[in-house]
Amino acid sequence: MLFGAHHEWGRLREMVIGLSPAEDVVVFYEESCRWLTPEGLEFSRRHTGRRLIDVDPDWAHRIERQVDALAELVAREGITVHRPQRLKGEERTFLAPNGEGAQLFPRDGMIVVGRHVIDASLRLKCRQRERYGLRLLIQNAILAKGAHWSSVPLGSPGCVDGPFLEGGDTLLNGHEIYVGISGCASDLAGADWLQALLGDTYRVIPVALKSHVLHLDCAMALIQPGLVIHCPQKLIDGLPMSLRDWDKIEVSSEEAALLATNGLVLEPGRVIVDADNKRVIDELRKRKVDVIPLPFDGPIRLGGGLRCAHNPLLRESVLA
Repeated sequence: MLFGAHHEWGRLREMVIGLSPAEDVVVFYEESCRWLTPEGLEFSRRHTGRRLIDVDPDWAHRIERQVDALAELVAREGITVHRPQRLKGEERTFLAPNGEGAQLFPRDGMIVVGRHVIDASLRLKCRQRERYGLRLLIQNAILAKGAHWSSVPLGSPGCVDGPFLEGGDTLLNGHEIYVGISGCASDLAGADWLQALLGDTYRVIPVALKSHVLHLDCAMALIQPGLVIHCPQKLIDGLPMSLRDWDKIEVSSEEAALLATNGLVLEPGRVIVDADNKRVIDELRKRKVDVIPLPFDGPIRLGGGLRCAHNPLLRESVLA
């Protein structure tokens, strides 16, 4: 196996980690940003279109340092790390005259299921061009590793009518693929598109989220076979049926807001978790999970955690 992933927990061999030069982050605001905290919403409205480095330079530089520290840590683990191509000039302003400039969260713009690599359809207009920074990685995966490339049709210009399908909403559990639906990102048309692409080998299962939840990985994480972290207050109908007899670590809405469900699984029983989520770290360690705490509050304040900041290109796992 040269490319692909079947589960959230297979041993990582190759991945992409986001790129976040401090001078590239541009504050954005759109109507679907109801997932932001009240303070974050006010900040976005007040500073839309401004470079974060001009508004809060300490925050902008902290984001850059913490994402680079993640890339360095993962590389020391022997994992091949790629970074997106940095968009410049018209590439950065295309579809995003007042959008965020950083390519910080590659999870959302590209989805890997089995040997499929998928250009996602993002609901936020200012993020729809992020796929272009990942295009070279996708082309290399096709030419050298036999990946199968597909693109979700882009939603309407007003980002009301889909299909929308985002990697943050898409969790892998072998033959079952969970897709979060909240109205902030992916929609049922996106889930239907994915089912049609994957065929009968897979079952794509929509997971209903509260309307203020951005992505499924803000509410649920599959850490290893039989172990799930989840926030019951963010899941309308609870966990998918296949997960209900798993060992569960429940987190509060406040912990979920700190993205306690959003880690980076290196392999079964080994995970990187934001250092501020101390109770979750303790709960994982009680279950003999090897946890590497890593400060990641800078990106989390923007709305994305450790899972958002990476995308697996090769995980060692078998589709039974």
